[in-house]
Amino acid sequence: MNRILPIVEGPGDLKAVPVLLRNLLIHHGLHETQILPPHQRGELPKLSARFDDYFRMALKEKAGILLIIDFDCEYCDCPFLEAEKLYQRARSIRENWPFKIAFLVKEFESLFLAEAKSASKVLALRQGIEFPENPEAVRDAKGWLSKAQPKGSAYKPTHHQEKITAQLDFDILREKSRIFRHLEKPLLYLAEAHSP
Repeated sequence: MNRILPIVEGPGDLKAVPVLLRNLLIHHGLHETQILPPHQRGELPKLSARFDDYFRMALKEKAGILLIIDFDCEYCDCPFLEAEKLYQRARSIRENWPFKIAFLVKEFESLFLAEAKSASKVLALRQGIEFPENPEAVRDAKGWLSKAQPKGSAYKPTHHQEKITAQLDFDILREKSRIFRHLEKPLLYLAEAHSP
């Protein structure tokens, strides 16, 4: 059985990311891959500062490692350059270990803006609200989801993120969301690779 350890950013991700990964694996008929409880490591600048320590801790799980965090920090370069820096550091610690990065541009909730049906099932959205045509260009998708609700309601990651994630339609996401396709590919690679 293959094992995958997610490394995530925040408390909402601790529950939502395993749901997303498990459902996506089931969608592809990959029932034998085990998703381990995630390691929460904070935003990209914090993770980068302590990456070597975090990576060594992750290696102890003896699983493929999938880093899946938001890419919305103010001082980040392009996601490909940032990913390459982390890949180089990972290789210097343990060459050829199954490790993949899926940056979510700009954040996890960008997936919800791309797949409006699921967000509408869970959140009480204002009538006639129109979702953005380019959800990955929206900075603060969490704030957008809060403003799309009636006054007095707000999107709360620890309450809503897992529920909306459980509803996601992967076929719609694959068509509309580049970051979803960017996430799907490394997950499938790790699921189909041999465990360490």
